[in-house]
Amino acid sequence: MVVEDEVVIWGQAGVKSGITIAKGTELFAQSGLGHSTDANKAYFGSPAGEAREKFKELAYIRKIPEILKSIKK
Repeated sequence: MVVEDEVVIWGQAGVKSGITIAKGTELFAQSGLGHSTDANKAYFGSPAGEAREKFKELAYIRKIPEILKSIKK
């Protein structure tokens, strides 16, 4: 594993061997990283993905009950 400059890895994060964590990467807590990263991006989740996209997915998941209610009407 190669960890470049200015990388932040928060607690309880897991990282696969043989990957490169690019400069400026931030890996959020309890995330599982199984691939090399792009520079200056944040990653979250298990499996880890780009944080902005993962947070959008979580927001959509939270809307599912509301969507189901509107479908039943």
